[in-house]
Formats: sequence, C-alpha cells, structure tokens
Amino acid sequence: MELRSNVPSGPIEKRWEKHRFDLKLVNPANRRKSTVIVVGTGLAGGAGEATLAELGYNVQAFCYQDSPAARTPSPRRAASTPRRTTRTTATASTGSSTTR
Repeated sequence: MELRSNVPSGPIEKRWEKHRFDLKLVNPANRRKSTVIVVGTGLAGGAGEATLAELGYNVQAFCYQDSPAARTPSPRRAASTPRRTTRTTATASTGSSTTR
C-alpha cells in the first residue's frame, strides 16, 4: 500500500502558490451540473445550504429530525413547548427513580 500526500513538489515557499494555480474551479455556467450534499440543517447547515443555492448549485439537505433546524431554539417554539418537570422519589428496594 502506497500513501500519497498529493503535496506539490518544489520549495516549501512556492507550494501554496502552485497548489492554488492547479485548482480546478467550477465555471458559473456549470454550477447547475454539480450537486452539493449538506448533512445537518441546523444553523450552519441551513446557512451553507442557502448560500450555495444562491450561488447556483443544486443542493440536497439531509437531517435527522423531522423538520429543518429542529434543535434551534426560537421564542415562538419556546413559548409553545410545555416545560418538562421531573419528580424524584426514593424507594428502599431500588434506591431512587425519576418519573416524568
């Protein structure tokens, strides 16, 4: 097995410039041909998805929750979600248990 680092050859001072010069950029006319997958639609995923879509890419977003930004707190969501209260009871046989 051979490991390749893909580091450009030459003096270390010139490697970054050589790497930047060799990068293949996406032509703005071809952005619709590229599909970008975003995993997670929280604050950062949603912002990245929106930015890439505005630039012209096809964007597919996947998230674990049922709706995008499901874990993002908002005043409306906080007001509509009932508070959970816990009650701890102790018994001789099991030590302690928590019920909701």
